[in-house]
Amino acid sequence: MEKNVIVLGLGRFGSQVATKLFESGIYVTVVDKNYDKVEKIASYVSNAVQADIREEQALKSLGISNYDVAIIATGTDLESSIEATLICKDSGVEKVIAKAKSLVHARILKKIGVDQIVFPELDTGERLARSIAGSNLLELIEISSDYSLIEVKAHEDWIGKSLVELDFRNKYKMTVIGAKRDKKMDMDLRPNFVIEEGDVLFIIGGSENAKAFED
Repeated sequence: MEKNVIVLGLGRFGSQVATKLFESGIYVTVVDKNYDKVEKIASYVSNAVQADIREEQALKSLGISNYDVAIIATGTDLESSIEATLICKDSGVEKVIAKAKSLVHARILKKIGVDQIVFPELDTGERLARSIAGSNLLELIEISSDYSLIEVKAHEDWIGKSLVELDFRNKYKMTVIGAKRDKKMDMDLRPNFVIEEGDVLFIIGGSENAKAFED
């Protein structure tokens, strides 16, 4: 599991992924040139620094090469995104994740060596943070004040077992309503449906039960 993450850019996406990672017990440094944004988030991350993410010396002074993951969270400023990515790659950061605002932006980032592209319209900060932290939980969506929907990767303990054997209703007070396997959705699961490695399940239930499931 990655232990040190640096987030460059504190828009909505960057702030969300940084705070969620910190909550997951990961050491997180955030960087942004806007002092107000840095000050606002300082209490919710390990380290908050005011600096221009395009300045190589500024990032090197933070020990950028010592981080396991760098997240380039700025998407609106293409130049800043590219320059920050190049600095991270040149510094030897093992994994560089970058936010893209368009397919063209994504293609450019791929060309210069980004390991993972995220589109904020599809990938929330919380989802990315869970993935980096090694959580099976991909998404928790509050449908109403009473009910929530969970998207979760199959746990090792579930693999090779049927829904009947796992008995989600009694064990978790939640109901499996669908599954995704090899990018194909199945929303008409039978009780004898056997979970395989790589499956993603969609589970619905009371919000309190969903929160307990997440914890």
